[in-house]
Amino acid sequence: MTRRTRKVTFNVIRIALCAAALWIVAQGVTLRDHMTLKDKTVLIGSVTPDPVNADIFHFESPDGKRQVVPRRQIEVDENDEPLIAYGLLSAWRGSIKGLLLLAILIHFPVVLPQALRFQWLLRAQNIVVSYWECVKLSLAGNFLNFATPLGSNAGDVFKAYFVSLHTDRKTEAATTVVLDRIIGLAGLLLVMAVITTISPPDNLLSEFSSYVLFLLGIGAVAGLIYLSPIVRKHLVPRAWLARLPMYDQLQRIDNTARALVKRKGVLVGAVLLTVLLQGVAIGAYFTVAVGVGLDANASNALEYYTYFYTGVLIQALPGPPQGLGTVELAYRVFFAPFGSPAQIVFMAAAIRIIVLICALPGLLSH
Repeated sequence: MTRRTRKVTFNVIRIALCAAALWIVAQGVTLRDHMTLKDKTVLIGSVTPDPVNADIFHFESPDGKRQVVPRRQIEVDENDEPLIAYGLLSAWRGSIKGLLLLAILIHFPVVLPQALRFQWLLRAQNIVVSYWECVKLSLAGNFLNFATPLGSNAGDVFKAYFVSLHTDRKTEAATTVVLDRIIGLAGLLLVMAVITTISPPDNLLSEFSSYVLFLLGIGAVAGLIYLSPIVRKHLVPRAWLARLPMYDQLQRIDNTARALVKRKGVLVGAVLLTVLLQGVAIGAYFTVAVGVGLDANASNALEYYTYFYTGVLIQALPGPPQGLGTVELAYRVFFAPFGSPAQIVFMAAAIRIIVLICALPGLLSH
């Protein structure tokens, strides 16, 4: 199989996965409200509960005709609730627009600690790039990640190329971009591990704890093996590696990673910055959930944070660009107890739009 064939095959799989996930997400989600009556008639339009009388619903058809529908005429579900499927238009009308705008303001500063983390990691390799230059590179990288169909690694490729123009240590510069992404994922798992571990045993989050700790354990063991002097001295086949055509580059990549580990202050600071910027971003997502009208409050905030963190992790996995479809599918499963399918899908779309708006300044930087 040629390189071009592999690339085409991978892209076809990504598109198929995206389409399948979006198809599943769209099940049960409609544009307009659907109200099923006991005579099996389905009214399609806009349904509004009466603000005074809970036994009355107001229905408006797409052509503007209105009628009052008593609760007793409406079919009920297994919970004896009126069988009304609210659509995306109702989710938009019922949302608090001020909170959606606030979420944009909360999310926008995320790029500032992101750029500072990148500058610290570059300095650990004796690569001096100004903070403002790192801000511009981060903005441009975010724009390519979120606003283009090139995939979640397009921004990393961009940053690696342009930061290499600032130094003759191009391999180290490119490796630092990869290490920046790895630290981001490690910080993500670390926060998820803390949240799931402190959750009560009867909480759904406790079921996530073993999986998250398992992933962290694998990463820790892999890191210890990689850095172990005994393993490097006795088990690494140096004679065989020396015959590889890019052995010198591999050595420089290895030296870059080990140099960062030795700078423990920089490493710890980078992880703390990661926790900060992710916390700000998830705070913006939580604000969207409140604004959309989901059951989001202080009592279940940790659940929301963990589910949103899981969505960010899914975005970073190989597959559809930015996890399009797969993230929405995960949200449909996680947030089902907190809102209607239309509200969940609307929330997912609103989050993507907010992230896109915050990434648009990267177009100018790019």
